[in-house]
Amino acid sequence: MPLLLAVLVAIQFCCLLPSAARADGQAAKTAALIAEGWHHRVWLLYPPEKVKADETLPTERKVEAIRLSVAQGEHEPFIILVRAEVALRDVKLEFADLRGPGGSLSAASFEARRMAYIYVDEPSGTRIKGPMPFETGTGLYPDPLPKGDGFTRPGRNLQFWVTAHVPRGAKPGRYEGSLALRFRKEGWMPEDKVKMPVQLPVAVTVRNFALPERSPLLNTAFFAPARLTRERRDPEWLKAFYRDFIAHRQTPEPVLPSPVLQANPDGTMTVDSTEWEKTAAFFFDELKASHVFLPVWGMHPEPTMLQGVYFIWHFPATTKQRWFGPFIADDSRQLTPEFKKLFGSYLKHIHGVLKQRGWLGRVFITTMDEPYTYHTADRKLDIPANNYQVVRNFVTFVRETAPGLKTFATADPTPELNGYVDHWCLRNLKLASAARERAEKHRELVTFCDNYRTFIDFPLVSSRTLGWLAWKLGARGWLTYETMGGFGTAWEGPVTVYPQFGAATVWGLGQMFYPEPGTAGVVPSLRWEMMREGAEDYEYLWLLRERLKALPASQQGSDAAQQARTLLETAAAQVVGGSGDPETASASAPPNTQSNLVPHELRGRIGDLIEQLAAAQR
Repeated sequence: MPLLLAVLVAIQFCCLLPSAARADGQAAKTAALIAEGWHHRVWLLYPPEKVKADETLPTERKVEAIRLSVAQGEHEPFIILVRAEVALRDVKLEFADLRGPGGSLSAASFEARRMAYIYVDEPSGTRIKGPMPFETGTGLYPDPLPKGDGFTRPGRNLQFWVTAHVPRGAKPGRYEGSLALRFRKEGWMPEDKVKMPVQLPVAVTVRNFALPERSPLLNTAFFAPARLTRERRDPEWLKAFYRDFIAHRQTPEPVLPSPVLQANPDGTMTVDSTEWEKTAAFFFDELKASHVFLPVWGMHPEPTMLQGVYFIWHFPATTKQRWFGPFIADDSRQLTPEFKKLFGSYLKHIHGVLKQRGWLGRVFITTMDEPYTYHTADRKLDIPANNYQVVRNFVTFVRETAPGLKTFATADPTPELNGYVDHWCLRNLKLASAARERAEKHRELVTFCDNYRTFIDFPLVSSRTLGWLAWKLGARGWLTYETMGGFGTAWEGPVTVYPQFGAATVWGLGQMFYPEPGTAGVVPSLRWEMMREGAEDYEYLWLLRERLKALPASQQGSDAAQQARTLLETAAAQVVGGSGDPETASASAPPNTQSNLVPHELRGRIGDLIEQLAAAQR
């Protein structure tokens, strides 16, 4: 080694590391030292918690292996964190097959993504009246999850988000092996001290049950087609994009390509739904999607406007809203004859397709977004009564023209719309109990929208709680109103500032993805991954309830059955308090958990009970 370089290296090793903040209590509870090497340490965070770029972790707790318990069809994440006193380049994780009962768990079952950071300069909720539902802060927070290797520098954490996906049909039992941590061995590193690779033992216990192939959840996540470049509209690219959504228990909205529509001189519509049908078949037959929304704007090339969740404007704005020429409604809140003729020909075509393919009960047609609110300048006429009348007239027409097509509204159940809405997406969670009672009585569906659970500076558990909130409310899922709101500029900092006098700030609102640098790809966020954790929590609860129902009468009084009932009734309250959204938040509601350890341990107990109840049925 040249003398000057040797001196510089010696000085570097003798100097103290830059000062850093100690990791918060949540990360400190789960972080465990799993390996130590030449001037570097490796931690396992399982269950995972957020650690900022400059936070240090305790070294007292140690583990010898990564031990996971995973159901068939489940995705289980953990974090590998590397902190070094020297620069390590080309740091990566490599996987090998795990050996188990009668076979192996393929290396392809694991995926590692580097955790990139977003600098948060003021906490979410700044200049918002009332407290946030989760702890907030400032600093370099992990959120984007790009592919590829990483590098370390003194005083900074390099983190990898690792997901183990156990395929359906995997034989239950314990699978063992290791994953390898590698980095470039530089010429200045002492040959006798740098051991490569760093082996991290792994043991995966595959449970004897599988998550449902078709999720009982009716989650929907909107993305803006206008923000997709030409490369991202390629059919194969879209298929991969959609596959990721369904793997995360989210139905993407819209489903492209839309039917191609052509208005005819006689006032009817020519419809070519060939390509849309192919995509819908891909969703239902291959991806096992729970539902899709019917496109209400069919156009070629694809429109920049919203597609299936938002359609009719509020009254009186809808009297100025055109659909391929005709105005939708008139001043008396009736649908215009021209719109009914044109839209009716579209509905008749689609109804025939859905009926022939057996999709009629799994496709929703939207109505009006939040008909009870006041969005337009003319507030004398934009009132609930007028909006409800427009919705009633629209639904009546839809049901006459396409019987069996299910209707949807982002609205709270109201007597004025009794019998007109099949699927309510709640915006006021204070009315959730009443909505649940209605749903049971009238066989309606209930989901909800809570926009304040997915901010970047919230603790990791925040977006996971959506699944537990759904269970607590008796809802079938949630709506994510936008996932690509600031996609083009996401790397500049996905911050939203409300356009009002207070200029309230939140981080990550409506933004779940980042553009992949140098490619046409999409980088998921940590919050997107944790939403899937919440969905799988819900599926665990759903499976436990189904197993309990299937128990013979002689087993209903067993200890396992009684424990199952207690968990089904009380577990969600240990994770979620009230709503996170300021519009519906209650000052008296208990707080939401700040720790991912809480739902993680509950899921473990639920999984054990599912297995116990299955054994009792044999």
